Amino acid sequence: MRVRVEHSIDAATALPGHARCGALHGHTYRLEAELEGREEAGILVDFRELKKALVAAAAPYDHADLSKSFDYPSCEALCEALYASLSARYPSLESLRVWEGEGKWVELRRGED
Repeated sequence: MRVRVEHSIDAATALPGHARCGALHGHTYRLEAELEGREEAGILVDFRELKKALVAAAAPYDHADLSKSFDYPSCEALCEALYASLSARYPSLESLRVWEGEGKWVELRRGED
């Protein structure tokens, strides 16, 4: 069984040395956290608790300059940081997907970390 929650944040970034994305610019990031496992007593995880954990993990980056948090403030770096935070609390975290605007995303799956 899989359970997924979503949350969005807005942040600024500038990718050093990147021709197009080297200047400070903003994105709306859609975050999708998915847990996989067997339900116990009728529930795998409380949606509200998982969403609360995702919001808390993302809070330091919301409306922030990602260049101040990461050496190379890419969507991949954000995904790795959020995955590490959430998987520490939820070992059954199957994947974390970070959308950078529409049609572009990065995903980290369990076992790839």
